[in-house]
Amino acid sequence: MKIVYDFIAGNIPFEDFWREFHRNREIQEWFDTAGNYETEEPVGFPRDQLLRLYYRQIRNQYKGHAMPLLPLDVCVSPDEHHYSAPEKYDIFSTIEVVLRTIEPKLSCTKAYKQDADYYEKAVSSSIGGPEVWRFTESVLEQFPRTMKAAERVKAGRAAIQEAFHIHDRKFPCWPQEPDWPMGKDSPMEYIGRHKDGELVQLRFRDVDTGEEKIVEQFY
Repeated sequence: MKIVYDFIAGNIPFEDFWREFHRNREIQEWFDTAGNYETEEPVGFPRDQLLRLYYRQIRNQYKGHAMPLLPLDVCVSPDEHHYSAPEKYDIFSTIEVVLRTIEPKLSCTKAYKQDADYYEKAVSSSIGGPEVWRFTESVLEQFPRTMKAAERVKAGRAAIQEAFHIHDRKFPCWPQEPDWPMGKDSPMEYIGRHKDGELVQLRFRDVDTGEEKIVEQFY
């Protein structure tokens, strides 16, 4: 499957590959059973703990089938879901595992891992939510992979904190997954929170319009 190898080599954009993956049943069926999982430990694999974990899951838990390893909650077309850098890397790694069982010395792009590492180090775990994913990535994309990794993370982190109007490291503590609201031109500023039993109310303010919004979550 040339398109799969092109994707792993970095010769085709994620969205183009993933859209075709969902459209083409033949690609899915080939990917599901193409790998070789005869040995307990992968032979010739790079010493990457994530790849080795995925290999063992496919071999032992899914009996040589790779499709179940793709997370169902994000296994949708790029036309229906915006994929974050960590989500792209998770999918890329799953596909890389299958191909490396066929060609252990396969040359793979490092771009997805670099972007995922950068994203996770530059963005606080308190930042996230469907309203701000695209905005967050647009801020991070200002700093290219050609920068030194540490400098890129430092610049990205500073830009994110400025864009989210974070002062004195004041981040919300979410009882559940982050659900940061978007304002008119930028994410709303976090003001504070009020706890009433298991209910937590997190208050935000739009720095451009002054509008306030309360996000409610439960422990």
